[in-house]
Amino acid sequence: MMSDITSPQTATPERAPGKDKIIGGARFLSTFFLANAAMYGVFQGMQQILLPSQIAAIDPVGKVVSYGILASIGALVAAVGNPLFGSLSDRTRSRFGRRSPWLLISAIVAALGMVAMAGMNELFWLGAAYLLVMMTMSAYQAVISAVMPDRVPESRRGLVSSIAGLATALGVIYGITVTPAFAEKPFLGYLILGLVLVVAAVLIVTLSPDPTAADTSVPPRRTGSLLQSFKGFFSGLADHDFAWAFWARFVIMVGFWTVSTYQLYALSDYIGVENIPGGSVAGGVALLGILNLGGSVITTVISGPLSDKLGRRKIFVVVASLGIGAGALIPAIWPTWGGMVAYSLVVGFFFGIYTAVDQAIMTLVLPHSENNARDLGLLNVATTGPQISGPFIAALIITVTGGYAPLFIFCAIFAVAGAFLILPIRRVR
Repeated sequence: MMSDITSPQTATPERAPGKDKIIGGARFLSTFFLANAAMYGVFQGMQQILLPSQIAAIDPVGKVVSYGILASIGALVAAVGNPLFGSLSDRTRSRFGRRSPWLLISAIVAALGMVAMAGMNELFWLGAAYLLVMMTMSAYQAVISAVMPDRVPESRRGLVSSIAGLATALGVIYGITVTPAFAEKPFLGYLILGLVLVVAAVLIVTLSPDPTAADTSVPPRRTGSLLQSFKGFFSGLADHDFAWAFWARFVIMVGFWTVSTYQLYALSDYIGVENIPGGSVAGGVALLGILNLGGSVITTVISGPLSDKLGRRKIFVVVASLGIGAGALIPAIWPTWGGMVAYSLVVGFFFGIYTAVDQAIMTLVLPHSENNARDLGLLNVATTGPQISGPFIAALIITVTGGYAPLFIFCAIFAVAGAFLILPIRRVR
């Protein structure tokens, strides 16, 4: 038996029992890690390797614009889905809790959607299947984000945020390392991503039962017009700290996604296939991802618990944002494979600090506990929203300037801006 496990029947859904106990203990931490890693494996394996490879095969001449449009629409769908499904999860009452049903259903439907993507040979139908996946993955993301405030006391959120950050890094590597082998025949790649996602969802639901299953209260009825209900999704932005946290994340993610979504094309068109070890662009993306992981693992593991011990979060985000900005300038100044390697190591190092503490900050600025999933879903829009604007901005920059160097400069400017936007938050030191 795990010594830190608390029966969900005796725990309130909004607060972990005891000062430092995490509901579910080691079982929760391990399955939470797997659930997050599987999610980011889907996002990155699909969006960095499989989807752009399919689009390049279908539309080799217009691949940059086609991918930018499709990725942006997909991110828009996810931006709407995050607060929508988060709100539905907050209002769900079942013997399995608020979160478990949504995790299982979304994982299964997303897996089926990815299998459907593999068989599409036309952009329209590929896009349709992709939007289904993005919608269901937005539900999964909103719910898995809400699991932390459901189970973890404030004094341990740096630790759990570090675990989530490490899971993100390893999930990215898993996604971009496994899928290049299936770039030309994507069915197995999508199947692997889907199966791992479903298995991860089953494990967290069965091995670490949802503590909100004990909540038998009747959710408050919604009153007012449809427009008022829609506005309610964004009511968290009226809160001072919540709004600054949202925009700080949004700005740094705009810079990140302008580069990340076009990394495969940046390697092929900016660095040059002939300059990539082995001459494989997909393999180059995977290698850079591994190097990025090497730069981030140590800082991710250390930064979250250290922020718990010091009782300070903002200084970590400021340092990380400035470091990411400096790292993003490297390929602009040094447009070689070596420059991309240095970029991946430096940005990975500082992004590890950022991801380890950022999620803890987000859970500490939530205005109302009864709307945790909805508001965390809205904060996730600060990540998915830049996925909408990022590809459009990137395509515009590439088209207007005729190159990729301005893309990295743009990323650097926005990363530095994010450092200043985190400072006005009052409830977090």
